Amino acid sequence: MKHILSQSGFLILPSHRILDFGCGAGRMIRWLGDSVEGCEVWGVDIQSDRIMWCQQHLSPPFKFATVTTAPHLPFEDRYFDLIYCGSVFTHIDDLADAWLLELKRILQPGGRLYITVHEKHSLQHYLTLREQDWDAVGPLRLYDKKIMISQLDFNVFTMGRGYVSQVFYDIDYLQRHWGCILDVISVTQDAWGAQTAILLKK
Repeated sequence: MKHILSQSGFLILPSHRILDFGCGAGRMIRWLGDSVEGCEVWGVDIQSDRIMWCQQHLSPPFKFATVTTAPHLPFEDRYFDLIYCGSVFTHIDDLADAWLLELKRILQPGGRLYITVHEKHSLQHYLTLREQDWDAVGPLRLYDKKIMISQLDFNVFTMGRGYVSQVFYDIDYLQRHWGCILDVISVTQDAWGAQTAILLKK
């Protein structure tokens, strides 16, 4: 992520405010290290037990808050310089657009939004995995056997519902769709395992 950000001309400065959207148990935030010294860094997630763990073990220097599945965050307009979402929009189905607009609201003009997604390239990779490598491989293979999703020309495909869903995109569609909301700076395949990273700018 840091490499992709730097390639876009974005450098993390001590005055920056950063949000880890869907931080879980701090799997990304804990690796920011010295690059965010002097920054105000928040992590939010819908799973309160993970937020409580982060508050006990990673705060300070980082700050954490529990949020809900409703597309609203407890921050002012244009608050953050950088927002990143690692393997979060892979699980947001019906409210993906509403969440993107909410993240846009709290992003500074010129700020960066880094999101990883499943796309058709990811789908082909997952279908080659063993079931013990990823718990969604079995259900994904059943879907593919039933409706041959890997052969279909789809814009969005969702397996399951709610925060346990797995959402797959056609990357060209996603660039056009999200490009109406924010500027698409770059698209990088295999940036988070087999997930593709989209870097957007307000």
